[in-house]
Amino acid sequence: MNDKLKMIFLDNPDITEQIEEFCAQDPAFLKTEQEFYGTAHKIAEVAGFELYSRFERCFRNYLACSNDLYYLFGLGLRQEIISALQPKVS
Repeated sequence: MNDKLKMIFLDNPDITEQIEEFCAQDPAFLKTEQEFYGTAHKIAEVAGFELYSRFERCFRNYLACSNDLYYLFGLGLRQEIISALQPKVS
């Protein structure tokens, strides 16, 4: 079961495209994305592209790592709940 979940959620080569399509349907996400890139462009003009690019890369890696860990924590928590709700088989 865990291998199947891993294959669906972690080893799925199409997951990025599917997530992007899902996000593109959310007006709040699109607005936030537009505001982010507008602000990012202004900061890059002040700080210089190289420094800003390095910051953005590090920040995105940090967010991606945090998101992955929160997601994996949630999967573990859900598994614990499902296990707790299943009757014990002797």
